[in-house]
Amino acid sequence: MSAERGVVRVYGALISLYPHEFRHEYGADMVQLVRDTCDGEPTWRVWSRIVVDLAISIPTQHLEVHMHRTPSQLIPLIYTAIAGAGIVLAIAGGTSVVSLSAGLIVALAAGTTAVIAWRRVAPVRGSIHTIHWWKFVLAGPVIISAVIAAAEAGVDAWFVGMFAVFSGLTLTATGLLLGLVRLTTRRPPAIPT
Repeated sequence: MSAERGVVRVYGALISLYPHEFRHEYGADMVQLVRDTCDGEPTWRVWSRIVVDLAISIPTQHLEVHMHRTPSQLIPLIYTAIAGAGIVLAIAGGTSVVSLSAGLIVALAAGTTAVIAWRRVAPVRGSIHTIHWWKFVLAGPVIISAVIAAAEAGVDAWFVGMFAVFSGLTLTATGLLLGLVRLTTRRPPAIPT
């Protein structure tokens, strides 16, 4: 089996991660596009495009199924928040090479994906509901406080604790970004005439 056929076969299987309606309508065309792309480009380049596209479009399509409206800027915001949390993890890791490396890798991967995702969506014009941004901001410290309390109580689950802290930082960063979006897209009240 050639590398091109392997790419097409794996991509055909990854199509199942999309929502059913989307997969039913576009799945065959998407596989055909990858098949055609494999004929003219190196396998590594096709894989890099596939990974970026899947990382952005699968969560977007699942959100759109539930939202029943135009594409959302939530996916780029989430990846931006994950990149910010990766930077915080790298800084908070201090001299730990593992924490520094993991944080920088997460920040670089999520940051790159965020930039690509931002380029694929229209400018933020109030299409996402940002009214509850403060809930995300508060959820982060609550989760981190729970981790600290569990550690004080003697719970020894380092990996789970680090994942929870990372999740808390991501939630807080997401909330701050949503609050910023709400602040910049808020329209002044109409003056009655």
